[in-house]
Amino acid sequence: MSAGNWRKWFRIIHRDLGYLFFGLAISYGASGLALDHLRDWNPNYSISRQELSLPAPGTDHPFTKDDAKKLLAQIKVEGAYQSHYSPVEGQLKIFFQGGSLVMERDTGKSVVETMKKRPLLNTFNRLHYNPGRWWTWFADGFSIALLVMAITGLFMLKGYQGITRRGGVLVLIGILIPTFIVLHYL
Repeated sequence: MSAGNWRKWFRIIHRDLGYLFFGLAISYGASGLALDHLRDWNPNYSISRQELSLPAPGTDHPFTKDDAKKLLAQIKVEGAYQSHYSPVEGQLKIFFQGGSLVMERDTGKSVVETMKKRPLLNTFNRLHYNPGRWWTWFADGFSIALLVMAITGLFMLKGYQGITRRGGVLVLIGILIPTFIVLHYL
C-alpha cells in the first residue's frame, strides 16, 4: 500500500471516530473545564446565599420540629423540612429540601443557602465521574478512539504542514509542556 493510500484510510478513520464521539468529546470537554476550577466554584450546583433578620426565638426553650417548620413557612422556603440541630450553643441549623438556614437564636440573624442543580453541567459531570460499569466500556472506547485519532492525525498531512516539519515541531511542543509540568510541579 502506498503512503497516499495510508493517508486516505487515516483520514477516514480519523473523521469517522471524530463524528462518532463528537457528543462525548463536548461533554467531557465542558465538564473537564468545570471540574478543573473546583476551587473557584461549584460546577454541579448554583448556590445562593441570603442574609435575613428574623424574630429571635431565644434560647430559653427547646426548639422543636414544629418551630422549624413555622420558621421556614414564615420566610416562604419552598423545600420541605428535613431536620434541624444546634451545631454550637446559641445557634440553630435547619435543613430543608434544597438548602439550609443558620440562625443565631439570640439575635435572629440568619443566613439561608439554597442549591439548584446546574442542568447540563451536572449531567456532564456525572458522566465524567463514571456512573457505572456500562459507562466504563463506552468511556474506554472513547479513550481508545482518542489514541487512534492522535496517531492517525500525525500522518494525515504531508509536506510543510506534516509531521516531518511544522507538525513535528507542534507535536514536540505538545509533548514537552506536560512533561515539564510533571517533572517540575508534580
